[in-house]
Amino acid sequence: MTDHLIDSIEELIAKIRDDSSQWPEDHPRWFRGEPATKTRLIPKLYRREPYPNENQLLQNFRAMAPSFAAATPPREATDQWLCLAQHVGLPTRLLDWTESALLAVYFALRETEPVVWMLDPIELNQVSMSEKGASLELPELPLPWHQARSPNVINIGSINIRGAWERDAVGVDAPVAFVPTHVHPRMAAQRSRFTVHGRMKFSLEELVLPEIWRRYPLNPSSKASVLKDLRMLGVQEASAFPDLDGLARELAQLYGASSG
Repeated sequence: MTDHLIDSIEELIAKIRDDSSQWPEDHPRWFRGEPATKTRLIPKLYRREPYPNENQLLQNFRAMAPSFAAATPPREATDQWLCLAQHVGLPTRLLDWTESALLAVYFALRETEPVVWMLDPIELNQVSMSEKGASLELPELPLPWHQARSPNVINIGSINIRGAWERDAVGVDAPVAFVPTHVHPRMAAQRSRFTVHGRMKFSLEELVLPEIWRRYPLNPSSKASVLKDLRMLGVQEASAFPDLDGLARELAQLYGASSG
């Protein structure tokens, strides 16, 4: 992977188009913005040993969250609870992705050393399925809530999510990509997608070959000009966080006021 720093939106789009030109056209491209760190592409739950007690975190979150929110998922919808926990900041085995490269850039630029990643989620799931001696029949992502009736059908998304609640009693080794139910208003605005880690607690970068992912470091010195272009393209705080807090931060940024 090149360490060349990307200076503009135009340059990034050109790199994305070129790098993914050999990927199947019907495969989506997912993006993630994060800082350049040693814990890249590792879920928050696994960034420091000893790992937190995942089951206790999730069970307590599910038990206590209804008193803090007007609406929460049904108790048995463990996929929705896991996604909601991740989205509001609880350490989980999920990694956040988005279908929007521009949003990924915006999120990355909130960091000191910004990096954007691109992933082919279908190929990731092909890798995970191959562990079971099978392959995906169609270029589709698994429904995380679906429980197959036939013992010969494996929903790798469902069993990796179950592993989060069942102490890895089930699941595949590699991460699995899935499309979540939007249980929080921001998830729709951010075009949220997730990968869910399985039994192997290493980074996605280490677990799968680079043919299915790309890494794009952004030039921190170009932050102001890139943010200006993003604002022109309609990507700013209130579009990424469509609530009163996001609006307040956007107006503070626009008019040079402190939001602290």
